[in-house]
Amino acid sequence: MTLTVDVHRQFAGGPLIQAALDLDLDHFGITVLFGPSGCGKTTLLRLISGLERPDGGLIHLDSTAWFQGSRQVPAHHRSVGYVFQEGALFPHLNVATNVAFGLGRNAERSSRVAELIRRVGLAGLEHRRPGELSGGQKQRVALARALAPKPRLVLLDEPFASLDRPAAEQLRHELRAMLRADGIPALLVTHDRGEALSLGDRMLRMDAGRIVQDGRPEDVLTGIATDLDEVGSESVVRARVAGRREGLLCLEVGSTLLFAPDPGGEFSQARLCIRSEGVALERAGGAPVSSRNHLPARIVELEIRGALARVRLDCGFPLESLVTTWACRDLGLCVGDSVTALVKATAIRVVPMDDFV
Repeated sequence: MTLTVDVHRQFAGGPLIQAALDLDLDHFGITVLFGPSGCGKTTLLRLISGLERPDGGLIHLDSTAWFQGSRQVPAHHRSVGYVFQEGALFPHLNVATNVAFGLGRNAERSSRVAELIRRVGLAGLEHRRPGELSGGQKQRVALARALAPKPRLVLLDEPFASLDRPAAEQLRHELRAMLRADGIPALLVTHDRGEALSLGDRMLRMDAGRIVQDGRPEDVLTGIATDLDEVGSESVVRARVAGRREGLLCLEVGSTLLFAPDPGGEFSQARLCIRSEGVALERAGGAPVSSRNHLPARIVELEIRGALARVRLDCGFPLESLVTTWACRDLGLCVGDSVTALVKATAIRVVPMDDFV
């Protein structure tokens, strides 16, 4: 089954949402809808779910129209689970009855509720109401409620935004495992790069109401300015863990070895975010430096931006360096030149992604 979306929605005084995408609902996978706050991510999710009506366009599940012209299939008939930022639990219902809300009256109801409560780690809390739960526990209930009817698709609207970092990281791992176990695809809204990299198989980058890029998270995020620095950017690559040494991870990126701080935990694959300002350049034969990672590279593109130069490199994988225009001139850098890229281990952030294929 393929969900085809091509819709537009105009809000008074707000941006025009005009987006098109296709989602394969026959196979598990998490598609990340990524972009800055206010770009229309949540609105697009609500249009797909049926909680809001587009001004025009279409939403089709294969040959079945969920929306087109005057036809609008209600949200509760679309077999779509939805997890909101704040959980949106029913305050007068306990954990078990919240989870059971979307299930019909059948013999499997009780067993399905018990199974999901166990899977989200809330066994023994079945009779507690939302007011007696922590933020992380509420989101676990919301996730179990969304999965209970075994929907075709789960929509996740920044479900970890209200959680502290340890709780968010633990729930991210559990979320992916649960979706994978049930074979349910998901569309996740976030503007958090780490969240997108730890969960996403595919990324749709959204800007000003439109989807402007579609690809693997590491490809989409490479070269995009970081949240903390409008000038600096990151290169994002996949790596395999080859070992641990002196508190550092040894990571294989193709035939290249890199060393980076070890975030802890057991995992065999990761995405590496390499800050461009942490990549220095030198001509071959330079004096020894403190950077542990020395990579032979070729300059494939050079862009001068005032006092800074963005240098795109081929190291067997794409890598960006941000250096001063002064340094670029002193080194006599040109496209096609062979150089050595010096990557500080501290400029590499490791995002585990152990169960990805």
